[in-house]
Amino acid sequence: MTAVTHAETAAPPHTARALPLTAIQQSMWTAYQVSPEASAYNIVMPLRLRGRVDPAAMDAAVTAVGARQELLRSVFTESAAGVRRTVSEKPLVRLELRDLDGADEETLHRAAEEAGARPFRLESGAFRVVLLRRTDEDWALVTSAHHIVSDFTSRWLLVRDVLDAYEGFATGEEPRWRPIPGSYDDHTTEELRYTASEAGLRAAEVWKESVGQAPAAELPLDRPRPALRSYQGATVVRELAKDTTDALAGAAKEVGATPFAYLLAVFQALTHRWTGQDAFVLGVPATSRMGRAQRDVIGCFLNTMPVRADFTAGSTFRSAAEQAGQRVMGGMVNVRYPCALAFPRATVFRTALFLVQMDRMEPPVPNVPPGAAEGPSVPYAGLDIALIDVPQQEGQLDLLLRIEQTPQGVTAVFSYDTDVLDRETVARFADGYERMLAAAVAAPDTAVTDVELAGAAELEALLALGSGGGSDLGSFDGADDFESFESAWEYR
Repeated sequence: MTAVTHAETAAPPHTARALPLTAIQQSMWTAYQVSPEASAYNIVMPLRLRGRVDPAAMDAAVTAVGARQELLRSVFTESAAGVRRTVSEKPLVRLELRDLDGADEETLHRAAEEAGARPFRLESGAFRVVLLRRTDEDWALVTSAHHIVSDFTSRWLLVRDVLDAYEGFATGEEPRWRPIPGSYDDHTTEELRYTASEAGLRAAEVWKESVGQAPAAELPLDRPRPALRSYQGATVVRELAKDTTDALAGAAKEVGATPFAYLLAVFQALTHRWTGQDAFVLGVPATSRMGRAQRDVIGCFLNTMPVRADFTAGSTFRSAAEQAGQRVMGGMVNVRYPCALAFPRATVFRTALFLVQMDRMEPPVPNVPPGAAEGPSVPYAGLDIALIDVPQQEGQLDLLLRIEQTPQGVTAVFSYDTDVLDRETVARFADGYERMLAAAVAAPDTAVTDVELAGAAELEALLALGSGGGSDLGSFDGADDFESFESAWEYR
């Protein structure tokens, strides 16, 4: 079997409308222009499918989803007038089919990773769907879209729509989707209206005042920043201790904060300890997807808010969580205004944290446990489906912490830029986050500076170096130093 078609090489069909970009899309386009071969902004969801799969029905499903979603029929071009998104009248992409002919598990997983990571040519298409056949009863389905047309919720919407349509076509029926009353074009139009309004101009001033003169958090780097970023990265994963995560909600309630604010406060506290900065800014990605009209729209609905942190010698986890909660809630009041427009040409943050409540996603596919290649399987659309672990969203920032909440537990995913950080450094930071979170939920009134960040083995190694030796642990010596609300927080 060979690919039905390739989105990157297919000529776009007759086009109908040229539209402006949102602020976040402009940022994504800039990143693409800097490094068009990078895959840091690919949003990927690879699934293992067990059962008989009808490739023709899957191809029809992909085509139908492309017709349903306007961003999946969009290409991006730049001219003297600026960057424009052009919407095709017909779907741009059909299913790519590859036969692995009984290959082993490692080959299947590697093929899934490669399918998701392949760079896009935004001038000809921004998403793809690849079906990998291992045997007649064993397949992998990989959906991948550039962040310019997708977000974390959208990757689930894309898979849901494809599988729902597939189930219909496989049984001789048309997809039974609910109508989509809104569109991404509506979102763009509203953003342009709001940013030009008096209320929007006030929101821009509020963003500037909230940051003040505080610089971006600057973690100690292993190498100087290169003149040109590669957008290459890697990931360190930690499954947080169950006793810690079980106590999180109670500790947050005790101090009058949400669990998300508590997780953020600990991240800020650890950053303070590593950097020695008493005041700094990091990013908190928030959704700008508003109302039921946009509930089923695939698109990039993202506003990464700059959140300032201030620490003193007497700061406790209680005071840090109270501050984080207040500032995040204050930011949400103005989340409709794109922060990038308030800070043109400025690097406001280099690190960020966001929460993903994966147990609220549809289809409800369990997360992949740390260290595993696949997650548990569940029945859906007449198949048994399971999530395949592949690296993604690496290298976007110095450090990006994604907290994934599932019924099975809470996982901390630390993605980082390999241009400036080594895995050992990020692993130590992750260790520190685990220790600091455990201390924070056990005793909220603990002073931030009282928590020992180095483990016993690290301390032993440090002491063995003696007073005259150097140490690679210097990073620790930098300071004495909604639905529910949280369901709105994810990297979108």
